[in-house]
Amino acid sequence: MDGIGIYGALNDKNDPDHKRRKAHAELYYETRRHSNKEFWVKKVAENAGMSEKVIGKIFDHVFIEQHDIYGELKRFDSSYDMAESFRRLHEGKNIQPHDIVLLKHERLEAELMNRYGCNQSKSHTLASQKYNYVEALTAWQKEQNSNGKA
Repeated sequence: MDGIGIYGALNDKNDPDHKRRKAHAELYYETRRHSNKEFWVKKVAENAGMSEKVIGKIFDHVFIEQHDIYGELKRFDSSYDMAESFRRLHEGKNIQPHDIVLLKHERLEAELMNRYGCNQSKSHTLASQKYNYVEALTAWQKEQNSNGKA
C-alpha cells in the first residue's frame, strides 16, 4: 500500500486546517510521478473510456511537465480533490461526473498550451469555460452534503 488509503474521505469536519488533505495530495502526486506510467494510463483510459494517448498526455501535463505559472517554472501544485478524482479513475470505483470533466479540462488545457502556445492561465480559463471542473466538483460536494455523505 502506498499510504494513500489511510486518509479516507477528508472534509472540513475531520480536517479543518486542510493539513491532512494537503499531505494526501502531495503524497498522491509524488506516488504518480514514481509509478508505472503505462499501467496507470491504461487503467484510467479503460475506466474513463478515453484513449491511452490522451490519458498519457494528461498524465504528463498534470504530474510531470513544468509550466510557467505566474512567472515561475514549476509543476502544478497538488490538489486533494484532483488526487481523489484521479484515484477513482484509476481504481474504476465510484467514478463521478466531475472526474470525467477533470480529464476533459486537462486535455483541453494541455492542447491549448502545446498546440496554440497559450499560457497556463489563459489555457485554464478557456478550458474552464467548456469543462469546468471546479463547478462540477462543487455541485457534487453540495449534493453529498445534502445527502449527509460528507
